[in-house]
Amino acid sequence: MKNHLLLILISIFLILQSCATTHRSVKVTYPPHLSLPENIKNIAVYNRTKTDSTKKDNNVVESVLTGEAIAGDLIGAEECLNSFVIEMNRYDSPHAFVPINHLLYRKEVNIHTPEPLLWQTVKTICRKNNCDALMVLETFDTNSDNIISTVFSGMNIVKSGGYIAPKQVNYSVTYSWRLYDTLSQTVFDQFGDQLQQTVGGLSPIDPVPTSAIRNTGNYIGDISAGRYLPVVVWQDRVIYKRGNEQLKVAWRKAVTNDWTGAMEKWNALSKSVNSKVAGRACFNMALGCEVTGKTDLAKTWAQKAYTDYKVRKARNYLSVLNSLPQ
Repeated sequence: MKNHLLLILISIFLILQSCATTHRSVKVTYPPHLSLPENIKNIAVYNRTKTDSTKKDNNVVESVLTGEAIAGDLIGAEECLNSFVIEMNRYDSPHAFVPINHLLYRKEVNIHTPEPLLWQTVKTICRKNNCDALMVLETFDTNSDNIISTVFSGMNIVKSGGYIAPKQVNYSVTYSWRLYDTLSQTVFDQFGDQLQQTVGGLSPIDPVPTSAIRNTGNYIGDISAGRYLPVVVWQDRVIYKRGNEQLKVAWRKAVTNDWTGAMEKWNALSKSVNSKVAGRACFNMALGCEVTGKTDLAKTWAQKAYTDYKVRKARNYLSVLNSLPQ
Protein backbone atom coordinates (compact mmCIF):
# COMPACT_ATOMS: atom_id res chain seq x y z
CA MET A 1 0.00 0.00 0.00
CA LYS A 2 2.82 2.37 0.93
CA ASN A 3 4.65 1.60 -2.33
CA HIS A 4 1.48 2.21 -4.28
CA LEU A 5 0.96 5.58 -2.55
CA LEU A 6 4.59 6.53 -3.18
CA LEU A 7 4.20 5.72 -6.88
CA ILE A 8 1.12 7.93 -7.06
CA LEU A 9 2.93 10.82 -5.37
CA ILE A 10 5.90 10.49 -7.75
CA SER A 11 3.54 10.47 -10.74
CA ILE A 12 1.79 13.60 -9.50
CA PHE A 13 5.15 15.31 -8.97
CA LEU A 14 6.31 14.46 -12.48
CA ILE A 15 3.04 15.71 -13.97
CA LEU A 16 3.33 18.99 -12.09
CA GLN A 17 6.95 19.34 -13.20
CA SER A 18 6.06 18.75 -16.84
CA CYS A 19 3.24 21.28 -16.61
CA ALA A 20 5.73 23.89 -15.42
CA THR A 21 7.35 23.92 -18.85
CA THR A 22 6.17 24.14 -22.40
CA HIS A 23 7.81 23.83 -25.82
CA ARG A 24 7.86 26.94 -27.92
CA SER A 25 9.17 27.67 -31.41
CA VAL A 26 11.33 30.78 -31.17
CA LYS A 27 13.15 32.88 -33.74
CA VAL A 28 16.83 32.82 -32.79
CA THR A 29 19.48 35.17 -34.14
CA TYR A 30 23.08 33.95 -34.34
CA PRO A 31 26.10 36.17 -35.06
CA PRO A 32 27.39 36.43 -38.65
CA HIS A 33 30.29 34.35 -39.90
CA LEU A 34 32.36 37.53 -39.97
CA SER A 35 31.42 40.72 -38.13
CA LEU A 36 32.27 43.92 -39.99
CA PRO A 37 34.22 46.68 -38.21
CA GLU A 38 32.03 49.30 -36.53
CA ASN A 39 33.53 52.07 -38.65
CA ILE A 40 32.03 50.56 -41.82
CA LYS A 41 28.62 52.17 -42.33
CA ASN A 42 28.46 52.44 -46.14
CA ILE A 43 29.91 50.02 -48.68
CA ALA A 44 30.34 50.79 -52.38
CA VAL A 45 30.26 47.65 -54.53
CA TYR A 46 32.40 47.52 -57.68
CA ASN A 47 32.94 45.12 -60.57
CA ARG A 48 36.56 44.43 -61.50
CA THR A 49 36.05 41.18 -63.36
CA LYS A 50 36.83 42.34 -66.90
CA THR A 51 40.13 43.09 -68.58
CA ASP A 52 40.63 46.44 -70.30
CA SER A 53 38.91 47.23 -73.58
CA THR A 54 41.88 46.18 -75.73
CA LYS A 55 41.04 42.56 -74.87
CA LYS A 56 37.52 42.58 -76.34
CA ASP A 57 38.45 40.29 -79.21
CA ASN A 58 39.97 37.81 -76.79
CA ASN A 59 36.68 37.70 -74.90
CA VAL A 60 34.86 36.51 -78.01
CA VAL A 61 37.43 33.76 -78.50
CA GLU A 62 37.21 32.77 -74.83
CA SER A 63 33.42 32.65 -74.98
CA VAL A 64 33.51 30.18 -77.86
CA LEU A 65 36.27 28.00 -76.43
CA THR A 66 34.84 27.73 -72.92
CA GLY A 67 31.22 27.25 -73.92
CA GLU A 68 29.99 30.41 -72.20
CA ALA A 69 27.65 33.00 -73.65
CA ILE A 70 29.35 36.06 -75.10
CA ALA A 71 29.14 38.79 -72.43
CA GLY A 72 27.54 36.20 -70.11
CA ASP A 73 30.22 36.71 -67.48
CA LEU A 74 29.65 40.46 -67.38
CA ILE A 75 25.89 39.96 -67.01
CA GLY A 76 26.43 37.34 -64.31
CA ALA A 77 28.87 39.58 -62.46
CA GLU A 78 26.43 42.50 -62.54
CA GLU A 79 23.69 40.25 -61.19
CA CYS A 80 26.10 39.18 -58.48
CA LEU A 81 26.66 42.80 -57.40
CA ASN A 82 22.96 43.64 -57.38
CA SER A 83 22.07 40.53 -55.42
CA PHE A 84 24.79 41.28 -52.85
CA VAL A 85 23.40 44.78 -52.32
CA ILE A 86 19.77 43.66 -52.03
CA GLU A 87 20.64 40.98 -49.47
CA MET A 88 22.82 43.30 -47.37
CA ASN A 89 20.13 45.97 -47.26
CA ARG A 90 17.45 43.55 -46.05
CA TYR A 91 19.02 43.60 -42.59
CA ASP A 92 20.17 46.15 -40.02
CA SER A 93 23.68 46.10 -41.46
CA PRO A 94 26.00 48.54 -43.23
CA HIS A 95 24.29 50.11 -46.24
CA ALA A 96 25.56 48.72 -49.55
CA PHE A 97 25.11 50.31 -52.98
CA VAL A 98 26.33 50.02 -56.57
CA PRO A 99 27.44 53.41 -57.95
CA ILE A 100 26.47 54.32 -61.51
CA ASN A 101 30.10 54.16 -62.59
CA HIS A 102 31.29 50.98 -60.90
CA LEU A 103 33.42 49.13 -63.48
CA LEU A 104 37.13 48.76 -62.81
CA TYR A 105 39.11 47.23 -65.66
CA ARG A 106 42.32 45.28 -65.11
CA LYS A 107 45.12 44.23 -67.39
CA GLU A 108 45.43 40.58 -66.32
CA VAL A 109 43.87 38.19 -68.83
CA ASN A 110 43.95 35.01 -66.71
CA ILE A 111 41.15 34.06 -64.33
CA HIS A 112 43.26 34.18 -61.17
CA THR A 113 42.55 36.86 -58.59
CA PRO A 114 44.31 40.09 -59.63
CA GLU A 115 46.63 42.07 -57.39
CA PRO A 116 44.85 44.28 -54.81
CA LEU A 117 43.96 47.82 -55.78
CA LEU A 118 46.36 50.59 -54.83
CA TRP A 119 45.27 52.33 -51.64
CA GLN A 120 45.28 55.68 -53.36
CA THR A 121 42.73 54.27 -55.81
CA VAL A 122 40.61 52.87 -52.97
CA LYS A 123 40.64 56.17 -51.07
CA THR A 124 39.74 58.13 -54.20
CA ILE A 125 36.78 55.86 -54.91
CA CYS A 126 35.57 56.02 -51.31
CA ARG A 127 35.81 59.82 -51.18
CA LYS A 128 33.91 60.06 -54.45
CA ASN A 129 31.11 57.79 -53.15
CA ASN A 130 31.15 58.97 -49.52
CA CYS A 131 31.66 55.43 -48.22
CA ASP A 132 33.82 53.69 -45.61
CA ALA A 133 34.65 50.49 -47.49
CA LEU A 134 34.92 49.10 -50.98
CA MET A 135 33.59 45.64 -51.84
CA VAL A 136 35.09 44.49 -55.13
CA LEU A 137 34.09 41.47 -57.18
CA GLU A 138 37.57 40.65 -58.46
CA THR A 139 36.81 37.61 -60.63
CA PHE A 140 33.74 35.99 -62.18
CA ASP A 141 34.62 33.42 -64.82
CA THR A 142 32.39 30.77 -66.39
CA ASN A 143 33.62 27.58 -68.04
CA SER A 144 31.73 24.51 -69.26
CA ASP A 145 32.55 21.02 -70.53
CA ASN A 146 30.58 21.61 -73.73
CA ILE A 147 33.62 22.40 -75.86
CA ILE A 148 35.12 18.93 -75.48
CA SER A 149 31.91 17.10 -76.27
CA THR A 150 31.12 19.58 -79.08
CA VAL A 151 34.06 18.28 -81.14
CA PHE A 152 32.94 14.67 -80.90
CA SER A 153 29.26 15.48 -81.30
CA GLY A 154 30.03 17.56 -84.36
CA MET A 155 31.92 14.65 -85.90
CA ASN A 156 28.99 12.33 -85.21
CA ILE A 157 26.57 14.79 -86.80
CA VAL A 158 28.72 14.96 -89.93
CA LYS A 159 29.07 11.18 -90.08
CA SER A 160 25.44 10.32 -89.52
CA GLY A 161 23.81 13.40 -90.95
CA GLY A 162 21.30 12.84 -88.19
CA TYR A 163 19.98 14.47 -85.08
CA ILE A 164 21.68 14.51 -81.67
CA ALA A 165 19.36 15.18 -78.75
CA PRO A 166 19.86 18.05 -76.32
CA LYS A 167 21.93 17.16 -73.29
CA GLN A 168 22.84 18.28 -69.80
CA VAL A 169 25.98 20.42 -69.60
CA ASN A 170 28.19 20.90 -66.56
CA TYR A 171 29.66 24.34 -66.02
CA SER A 172 31.53 26.13 -63.26
CA VAL A 173 31.76 29.72 -62.08
CA THR A 174 34.96 30.82 -60.38
CA TYR A 175 34.56 34.00 -58.32
CA SER A 176 36.45 36.03 -55.74
CA TRP A 177 35.85 39.15 -53.64
CA ARG A 178 37.91 41.64 -51.65
CA LEU A 179 36.64 44.04 -49.00
CA TYR A 180 38.87 47.11 -48.62
CA ASP A 181 38.61 49.00 -45.31
CA THR A 182 39.76 52.59 -45.87
CA LEU A 183 40.14 53.49 -42.19
CA SER A 184 42.66 50.76 -41.40
CA GLN A 185 43.90 50.56 -45.01
CA THR A 186 43.65 46.79 -44.91
CA VAL A 187 41.95 44.15 -47.00
CA PHE A 188 39.51 43.20 -44.24
CA ASP A 189 38.23 40.14 -46.08
CA GLN A 190 39.19 38.15 -49.16
CA PHE A 191 37.42 34.99 -50.28
CA GLY A 192 36.29 33.06 -53.31
CA ASP A 193 35.19 29.67 -54.56
CA GLN A 194 34.28 27.66 -57.62
CA LEU A 195 30.61 26.82 -57.95
CA GLN A 196 29.68 23.70 -59.96
CA GLN A 197 26.37 23.89 -61.83
CA THR A 198 24.43 22.04 -64.52
CA VAL A 199 22.00 23.15 -67.18
CA GLY A 200 19.91 20.89 -69.42
CA GLY A 201 18.37 21.03 -72.85
CA LEU A 202 21.46 22.28 -74.73
CA SER A 203 22.57 21.19 -78.16
CA PRO A 204 26.25 20.21 -78.52
CA ILE A 205 27.16 23.60 -79.95
CA ASP A 206 25.20 25.82 -77.55
CA PRO A 207 26.98 28.04 -75.03
CA VAL A 208 25.79 28.14 -71.44
CA PRO A 209 22.63 30.32 -71.51
CA THR A 210 22.97 33.82 -70.15
CA SER A 211 19.93 33.17 -67.94
CA ALA A 212 21.76 30.32 -66.18
CA ILE A 213 24.83 32.49 -65.57
CA ARG A 214 22.58 35.29 -64.30
CA ASN A 215 20.91 32.90 -61.84
CA THR A 216 24.28 31.69 -60.63
CA GLY A 217 25.43 35.27 -60.16
CA ASN A 218 22.31 35.98 -58.14
CA TYR A 219 23.02 33.01 -55.87
CA ILE A 220 26.68 33.97 -55.39
CA GLY A 221 25.67 37.50 -54.41
CA ASP A 222 23.24 36.14 -51.82
CA ILE A 223 25.69 33.76 -50.15
CA SER A 224 28.49 36.33 -50.25
CA ALA A 225 26.38 38.90 -48.41
CA GLY A 226 25.32 36.21 -45.95
CA ARG A 227 28.94 36.05 -44.79
CA TYR A 228 28.42 39.39 -42.97
CA LEU A 229 24.79 38.97 -41.88
CA PRO A 230 23.28 37.44 -38.75
CA VAL A 231 21.71 34.02 -39.16
CA VAL A 232 18.03 33.88 -38.19
CA VAL A 233 16.43 30.45 -37.68
CA TRP A 234 13.44 28.96 -35.87
CA GLN A 235 14.26 26.58 -33.02
CA ASP A 236 12.14 24.42 -30.72
CA ARG A 237 12.96 25.35 -27.12
CA VAL A 238 11.70 24.61 -23.59
CA ILE A 239 10.56 27.52 -21.40
CA TYR A 240 9.36 27.59 -17.79
CA LYS A 241 5.91 29.16 -17.54
CA ARG A 242 5.09 28.52 -13.86
CA GLY A 243 6.65 28.75 -10.42
CA ASN A 244 5.09 31.89 -9.08
CA GLU A 245 2.89 34.71 -10.37
CA GLN A 246 5.82 36.75 -11.73
CA LEU A 247 7.11 33.77 -13.73
CA LYS A 248 3.66 33.50 -15.31
CA VAL A 249 3.73 37.22 -16.20
CA ALA A 250 7.22 36.89 -17.71
CA TRP A 251 6.11 33.87 -19.74
CA ARG A 252 3.16 35.81 -21.17
CA LYS A 253 5.55 38.59 -22.18
CA ALA A 254 7.77 36.08 -23.98
CA VAL A 255 4.75 34.56 -25.74
CA THR A 256 3.84 38.01 -27.07
CA ASN A 257 7.45 38.50 -28.23
CA ASP A 258 8.29 41.05 -25.52
CA TRP A 259 11.62 39.41 -24.71
CA THR A 260 13.05 42.58 -23.15
CA GLY A 261 10.18 42.77 -20.67
CA ALA A 262 10.35 39.04 -19.96
CA MET A 263 14.09 39.16 -19.34
CA GLU A 264 13.70 42.05 -16.89
CA LYS A 265 11.34 39.86 -14.87
CA TRP A 266 13.56 36.77 -15.08
CA ASN A 267 16.68 38.71 -14.15
CA ALA A 268 14.97 39.98 -10.98
CA LEU A 269 13.58 36.51 -10.17
CA SER A 270 17.03 34.92 -10.60
CA LYS A 271 17.90 36.52 -7.21
CA SER A 272 14.82 35.04 -5.49
CA VAL A 273 15.25 33.30 -2.11
CA ASN A 274 13.04 30.56 -3.55
CA SER A 275 15.61 28.32 -5.24
CA LYS A 276 13.01 26.75 -7.55
CA VAL A 277 11.92 30.14 -8.87
CA ALA A 278 15.51 31.38 -9.14
CA GLY A 279 16.62 28.29 -11.07
CA ARG A 280 13.75 28.52 -13.54
CA ALA A 281 14.35 32.23 -14.01
CA CYS A 282 18.03 31.53 -14.78
CA PHE A 283 16.99 28.89 -17.32
CA ASN A 284 14.59 31.27 -19.01
CA MET A 285 17.23 34.01 -19.01
CA ALA A 286 19.44 31.66 -21.02
CA LEU A 287 16.67 31.29 -23.58
CA GLY A 288 16.09 35.06 -23.70
CA CYS A 289 19.80 35.64 -24.32
CA GLU A 290 19.86 33.10 -27.14
CA VAL A 291 16.81 34.63 -28.80
CA THR A 292 18.37 38.10 -28.66
CA GLY A 293 21.67 36.92 -30.17
CA LYS A 294 23.77 36.71 -26.97
CA THR A 295 24.79 33.06 -27.22
CA ASP A 296 27.80 33.27 -24.88
CA LEU A 297 25.68 34.90 -22.18
CA ALA A 298 23.01 32.24 -22.73
CA LYS A 299 25.61 29.58 -21.88
CA THR A 300 26.49 31.41 -18.67
CA TRP A 301 22.85 31.52 -17.53
CA ALA A 302 22.25 27.87 -18.44
CA GLN A 303 25.32 26.84 -16.51
CA LYS A 304 24.17 28.87 -13.50
CA ALA A 305 20.73 27.24 -13.63
CA TYR A 306 22.32 23.78 -13.54
CA THR A 307 25.24 24.27 -11.15
CA ASP A 308 23.60 26.64 -8.62
CA TYR A 309 20.01 25.38 -8.73
CA LYS A 310 20.24 21.82 -10.14
CA VAL A 311 17.83 22.48 -13.00
CA ARG A 312 18.38 19.29 -14.97
CA LYS A 313 16.87 20.67 -18.18
CA ALA A 314 19.61 23.32 -18.14
CA ARG A 315 22.29 20.67 -18.58
CA ASN A 316 20.69 19.46 -21.82
CA TYR A 317 20.14 23.03 -22.97
CA LEU A 318 23.81 23.87 -22.30
CA SER A 319 24.81 20.94 -24.52
CA VAL A 320 22.58 22.32 -27.28
CA LEU A 321 24.13 25.78 -26.96
CA ASN A 322 27.66 24.36 -27.04
CA SER A 323 26.86 22.45 -30.24
CA LEU A 324 25.83 25.58 -32.14
CA PRO A 325 28.23 26.84 -34.85
CA GLN A 326 30.59 29.52 -33.59
